[in-house]
Amino acid sequence: MNDRFTGYHKARLEACPTRFFVACAILALLMSMLLSAGLATNTVLRKEWQFKSDART
Repeated sequence: MNDRFTGYHKARLEACPTRFFVACAILALLMSMLLSAGLATNTVLRKEWQFKSDART
């Protein structure tokens, strides 16, 4: 009875690391996108502050 499920379980175990690495890659890409968006926002806010201070003088 267990013989017919052996291939299924083997395939499932072999697929697990692949899913894990795909999940890690997606997480790394998401983190890099959030970091770049944060840096872009920081740069824009700095430029805006610089323009405002230049306009005051």
